[in-house]
This record gives sequence, structure tokens and C-alpha cells, in this order.
Amino acid sequence: MLITSFDYHEYNWNLTNVPFGDLNLIVGKNAVGKSKTLASLVQVAKVIKGDISNVYLSHRCKLVFRLDEGDELEYEYSIGNNKEIESEFLKKGDETILRRNGSEAWIRDDSVNPPTNKLCIQSWRDTEKYPEFEAIMRWAEQIKGFSFSNLSQPTSFLVPSMFNEQMELSSLFEHIDDEKKAFIIKEMRELDYEIEKIDPISLLDKLTIITLRESGVGMPLLSNIMSNGMLRVFCILSYLVYVSAEEGAKTLLIDDLGEGLDYSRSKKLSKIVFDYCEKHGIQLIVTSNDNFLMNAVDLKHWIILQRENEQVSAISEKTHPDIFLRFKRTGLNNFDIFATDFVSKYLKKQE
Repeated sequence: MLITSFDYHEYNWNLTNVPFGDLNLIVGKNAVGKSKTLASLVQVAKVIKGDISNVYLSHRCKLVFRLDEGDELEYEYSIGNNKEIESEFLKKGDETILRRNGSEAWIRDDSVNPPTNKLCIQSWRDTEKYPEFEAIMRWAEQIKGFSFSNLSQPTSFLVPSMFNEQMELSSLFEHIDDEKKAFIIKEMRELDYEIEKIDPISLLDKLTIITLRESGVGMPLLSNIMSNGMLRVFCILSYLVYVSAEEGAKTLLIDDLGEGLDYSRSKKLSKIVFDYCEKHGIQLIVTSNDNFLMNAVDLKHWIILQRENEQVSAISEKTHPDIFLRFKRTGLNNFDIFATDFVSKYLKKQE
């Protein structure tokens, strides 16, 4: 199951109708809301799973999903400052499955009385009776988030999860078989890191760290003394294969992909990540302001965020095909649609 549209509203920030496909690159100026869009998806997933205690602002959201069989699920909820559910709504195609107003709710024609601090889809989770509830719950349980730029040597033992999962890099490798290790080595060599072997080692029987052995170098590299660029590449490749090893539908969020890498590596890494997710059926949602990476990712995957005061809107080939068709005719690089402010100028001209 894939998320195809996202709306999110809280105090002084309104994100409207962000369209998602299988592969997505979110771009935009600084402070437009790229990272906040991913953070909002993370918060919504946490609420759906039942983690309302960490909600710090009232909000409402709307998510649209495409099921594997092609049907569409439209799900909404709102949560107040008192951390109580104010409304909830679920529709499959033209059929209303769930409607709720505060403590009163109906699942199809049956009246139910949900706890004020829990969503109906969580309270009435039943794989056979309510498969639509289960599909949304499974999406929330499977979504993963990775902060590419939030990784440096002092924290290199921990995977930079956007869900604060506190997973050590060595624990992640317990899920990675030899075939996947071979993939990591192959792609690191493609990125000009001459790695020939990856091994975990134990220190004093208390700490396990990952070592990488380079061609022609006697001493192995420890994960906590690698360069930031090499560490980030190694960690994202490891995380990719870890996510693909888990069962079920997956959505992967990556914030600031390519941050801190040179031109060649940023371009190559974006291709590796996008190709891998496409091959393994992982829905990918990436943010970046890296012009090298932007030029490497096809415009059909772009989502351009624009902000005016509290309102944030999304421009994509799906929502505005005319803009992208006109830009492609210019023959400019992908980054130029962003650098030349092509979208804003085009929209003003149309007005």
C-alpha cells in the first residue's frame, strides 16, 4: 500500500495536498517545510500506532492511500490540545467505513464508543472484520525514517532514525546476510570507496562495532573513525538493505539525502537509492537541496514546495503537467527549475 496524498494542519503551518508517487524528491527553498513535511508524516504514523503522549501540538491530517488491488483509502483524523481525538473518518472508494465526532463513532452502521485518547482504527483492529483499519495500521508500523545529515562520528554507533528507535549499527547488521553485504561493498566501490570486506567485531565483550577493510590498507576502518561522507554512505546503504529485508509494504523517508557529499558521489548515490527502492517495491520520499542530486533525479519524481506565510503548497508533474512540459522544452538542467524560480514566474504569468 502506498500513500498518494497528504494534508497536515497545525498552529501556523498548513500543508495542502502533497501528491506522492512510488519515488519522490521534495525540494524547495530553506524554511519552506521540506524536513517538516517528513516530520509530520512521522508524527502521524506515531499517532496511528497509539503514541499520542508525545504529540506536542493539536493537528489534523488527511491521508490518501492506494491499495495493492487499486482501491483508494481516504483517512482523516484531528487531535486537540488535550490530546483527545476530536474527529475521525475513513472512506474506501465511495463507501464510508468510519465516521466519528468526539466520543461518538460509527463503523459502517454500527455505533461504537471509542476511548477519547485512541483512534478507532487502533481500538477496533481486526484483520478479518476491518481489513481497511489493518492496512493503515500496517503502513504506520512499516514506515521508516532516516536523517542523512544527522550522522557524524560521535554518534556513529547509532542509526539516525527519525522515529528515535535507538538502533545500533551493529544491531542492524544482524538482519543483513552475505548477499546484502556484497551489495553494500559493490555500491561503495561504485562510489569510489575501495572496500573489500565488512565485519563486526566485539570490544571487551560489551560493544560491537562494524569494521571496513579497504584494498591495500593494512588496518581496518572502524565505523566511529570514518570520514563523515564515507560513514553516511555506508549507513544509508546498510539501512536500505535492512528495510528491504523486512516483510510487508514499506515507505522510506530520507531527510537531506546527499548532504555533505561531493558532486560525483551525490549523483551516484541518488541513482543507487532510487533504483534500489524501485526494484524492491519501497516507496521512497526524499528531501534535498543538493543541486548535484537534483540534476540526477528525473523531474517526474519532483515535488516542489512553495510557502506563503502559513500556507505550503506542492507543485509536481502530476498537479501541474504544463509547468514541467514548458520547462523541459528549455533544455536547462533540472536544478534550474528551482534556481531560476521558474515555477513562481510561470504561475504569476498565468495569473
